[in-house]
Parts: sequence; C-alpha cells; structure tokens
Amino acid sequence: MSRRRCSPALLGLAVLLLGGTPAPAAAQRAVQPPEQDRARDAVRDGRLLPLSQVLAAIAARAPGDHLDTRFGETVDGRPVYLVTWRTQDNRVVVFVVDARTGRILDQRGD
Repeated sequence: MSRRRCSPALLGLAVLLLGGTPAPAAAQRAVQPPEQDRARDAVRDGRLLPLSQVLAAIAARAPGDHLDTRFGETVDGRPVYLVTWRTQDNRVVVFVVDARTGRILDQRGD
C-alpha cells in the first residue's frame, strides 16, 4: 500500500474526532451523538453511502478488522467517515472516506 500525504485539514479533523477517550460500550449504546443521527438519516435518504458498503471497500483494499467509525465533515463541508482499521499485520490505520462516493481520501497510520 502506498502512503499518501494527508492535507492539514483532513488530518486535523481526524485528530479532533478520534482524539477523545472512548466511553464504555454501554454508554456508547445509550447516547448517540447527533452526528450519528445525521449520518443515519442521510443514508436512509440516499445522500450518503451506508457504512457497510464503505467497510467492504476498505476490506477489499486492506484485509483486516473494523475497530471504530466516526462521522464528520471536512473544513469545506464534505461529509466523511473516519474509519479506524486494524490490518492483518496488526497495524492501525485511519481511513478518511468520502461519505457520498465511498472514495478513500486519505489514510494515516503505522
């Protein structure tokens, strides 16, 4: 896999969204962030791709395990999925994926 340079805006978004300490699983299920609700509504309306489709595309490119996904926007307002992924050789990679097209915009990790 080739490593592409991340734009400062995308990297800043990834750090901001992935930088917090995760809540316990029960708490995550009990309270859903507004971004998750917006993403679900947009998928239902056909404006965004379902996460399952995005994960399948990542798995085809880099076999491994899905660890976490956050939904957000780039500085210019583009909706993105930030997918944290563990590859088969135990590297952790964050994929920044255009939520409308499924195109991988960037990837960062070991």
